[in-house]
Amino acid sequence: MVFLVSCSKKIEDTQTNPVDNTKMEVVKDVNLNIITSNKLLYSMIKSIVKDRHSVEYMFSNRQDELNFQFSSDSLNNIAKKDLFIYMGAGFDPWMNNFIDNLNKSNVGVINVSRGVKLVSYNKVVKYKDIVLKDNPYYLLNMDNYRIALMNIKNAVQDKDPKNRDIYEKNFSETLRNVDNYQKDLKAVKDKLSDYTFVTMEDELSYFIKYNDFKVIDLSKEQATIDNNTKLNMQAKLKDNKNLILLYNDSSLLRTYEDLIKNYNIKPVGIKVYNGEDSYEDVLKYNIENLEGFYEKEVNKK
Repeated sequence: MVFLVSCSKKIEDTQTNPVDNTKMEVVKDVNLNIITSNKLLYSMIKSIVKDRHSVEYMFSNRQDELNFQFSSDSLNNIAKKDLFIYMGAGFDPWMNNFIDNLNKSNVGVINVSRGVKLVSYNKVVKYKDIVLKDNPYYLLNMDNYRIALMNIKNAVQDKDPKNRDIYEKNFSETLRNVDNYQKDLKAVKDKLSDYTFVTMEDELSYFIKYNDFKVIDLSKEQATIDNNTKLNMQAKLKDNKNLILLYNDSSLLRTYEDLIKNYNIKPVGIKVYNGEDSYEDVLKYNIENLEGFYEKEVNKK
């Protein structure tokens, strides 16, 4: 944005009288108003823009985000911003309808999932009358995280091209920090190479596949619970030792308590993002839980 302001400057000329108060054009830095849906995206945006722009988020917890009923006021508030950045892939099931009703003459609308590789749900997930096909936890795949962060960087650079080098530098620094977490995760995974990981939740699919865990995937069985569910699970689990159950939903520990006990499966909690935590905090939590499990097992020997 260009502002025209007046400033004083004295120019001495040996042939003419001094001229005071010469009007000059001064180009100020762009000050963007950016809004996003949750704290997770807020932290990603802040890693790119730092304190150069105003960044806000709409929801402080997942339930408010899921249950949001938009109004003309909320549409008008977003329409006044410079950028509206959202997760996409059905993370906010109401979002497509919201954007269809949004006046986009001023605000740039950015879906950070554009270009990421999505996987489908095994289970049926519904929001009102809408069946959600795409698994929205794509950021647990680090390649997808890079794409999403790049989409944020590109959007800000388009609005503020003068400072594109600054955003490029911040982008690189953020990726380096996350890469360090990824190295730590690989290190603890290598320590657990004698274990086979069991998973029952679609939400962990990106995490499992990207990190190349040796896995017994029971998510399809868990998605179609019937009289044969536990029998089908047992068929996959038999003859396996050193089993770790990676879980996000703690209710699974109660539902399959007998299965966990009979096959001596060791549970380890893994966090998937809920919009309330930063990406780095999610990575740190998962690394610490896996590392803690490993240390506990080592101390038993």
